Amino acid sequence: MSNEKIFSSNQSNVRFLFITANTGSIFEKPELLSTWMNELTNLLRRHPSDFVALHCQEVGGKDYEKHMHMLDQFLTALLQITELSSEYTRHRLYFDSEYSSQETFTALGSAYFIRQNLSVQQWNFATSTFQNVVNCQIFAGNVRNAQTLRKEKYPREFFPEAKWSRKGFTETRWLINGFTFDLLNVHLFHDASNLLAAERSPSIYSKCRRNALQYTLQNLPLDSNGEHVPYVIFGDFNFRLDAHRLVEHIAEKRHDLIDKIKEKNSDEIAKIIIRNEDNRPKLTIEKKEFNLHENHDSFFNTNINQAHTFDFESSSFNDHLYEYEKTFPPSYPYSEEHHEARSYLRARCPAWCDRILLSHSFKNFVDMKANKPSYDIIGYDVCVGDHKPVYLSLTIGMVQEKCDDIECSI
Repeated sequence: MSNEKIFSSNQSNVRFLFITANTGSIFEKPELLSTWMNELTNLLRRHPSDFVALHCQEVGGKDYEKHMHMLDQFLTALLQITELSSEYTRHRLYFDSEYSSQETFTALGSAYFIRQNLSVQQWNFATSTFQNVVNCQIFAGNVRNAQTLRKEKYPREFFPEAKWSRKGFTETRWLINGFTFDLLNVHLFHDASNLLAAERSPSIYSKCRRNALQYTLQNLPLDSNGEHVPYVIFGDFNFRLDAHRLVEHIAEKRHDLIDKIKEKNSDEIAKIIIRNEDNRPKLTIEKKEFNLHENHDSFFNTNINQAHTFDFESSSFNDHLYEYEKTFPPSYPYSEEHHEARSYLRARCPAWCDRILLSHSFKNFVDMKANKPSYDIIGYDVCVGDHKPVYLSLTIGMVQEKCDDIECSI
């Protein structure tokens, strides 16, 4: 029986809270941890839920060999949040922290919390059966023993310049009251050079991200009927604004002068400066600098609609994925200084890197009457690292029905 047929009668509501957070900064700067956890606690209070899913990327930070020891402190702080420890009787935590296994290391972490009144089953990828979730489990290290998690690092040829890094995805499959769905944690490739990103449209990095995401979606396992199941994919997609078109827009609109400065004794461009008619710089681009000068923060914090006109990297997946309207400013890259909570770093073009996307089949079951979906960032006014976590709160209508495919409890 299909999900759509099952949902036709005897519905009850299940509240979901999906959160994605690139946690690299809080591993590298532990002084940010308490603020980060406070913001998460406030979110849990504002959006009481039956099922909470937290997806983390860059666990251990960029210098993971130095900072991975912070994982224990992170997990301890997470599990000590009163709203989680007292109201959610079961959890599953998966944190890929075994960095010595470079062929498989993704630095992805996923945490799922289930309220006591909710009957949930989870798919075992080794036995191909659903199993009741009745206790708490934590998997850390290389998570190879976690039969309820599917993890994959992207093939080396997918990476820009074939340089391997911690990019990949994980998948878990769940069954609640007859409704089967997947949750995918993903981390796609970043823009290594602002200059290369602005060279053409779409950029070479955008093409790499598109190939990896297409690979992810095409390789999702089918259900027992040979059909795709509804899914939510959330993580750090690293989607960027189209820098090439943005530069053209700034230059054309303001009748600016464009200086392209080459490397010494080379034809390679080292810096681009767009100036106004008064010869003042309006935009400076280097490999690791993207600076709109006096308009930098206002352009991305105030003129969100204008920034949206250059945000179409995900549009090639519109037939497969749905995203609620983003009324919040770009989630990356924020200053890591406490007194600059709303200021962007001048290293990268701000963008909505962190997102929560639904398959259309999942979106079809969102109950708009019970609870209008809320899609936003957390930590507006405080420093929580270079990425602001993004959340989506919504309600799904589900039928109270036992599943006959249950084999055992875990």
